[in-house]
Amino acid sequence: MQVTDNQSVLSWMLNSLGLFYGTVLPLTGFVIFVGACLVVGLNKRPSVIAAYLVFLPFPFLIGLFATFHGCILSFYYFSQNDSRPSLELILGNLSLALFSSLVGLALTFPSLLVLAFGLLIRTIRSEHSSNN
Repeated sequence: MQVTDNQSVLSWMLNSLGLFYGTVLPLTGFVIFVGACLVVGLNKRPSVIAAYLVFLPFPFLIGLFATFHGCILSFYYFSQNDSRPSLELILGNLSLALFSSLVGLALTFPSLLVLAFGLLIRTIRSEHSSNN
């Protein structure tokens, strides 16, 4: 599936993710980001911030699951088709499947940055206040 002249990149992205993953991935990324902002913003201890790191990879893991799901569906489709699939069709379907991992990874990075900088600032503040 390539971007055609009458199709925007955004519509290609939404079509490649599908309805389920197009909804679940951004929602999970948003929830994890808001949780990271709350953990950092509510002056939680560094151990609470570090414990929140357990939830951080959820968007990427969902994207990875979507990649496997897309690959399995593509290979199933190829096995059910009587004719031999072309290389363009195989690579097009695999690129669609890999796109969900890219989206999951992109949705994970903002939360990672918030937690990393929050933990760094919190540690620097605690060391600075203990020295004074």
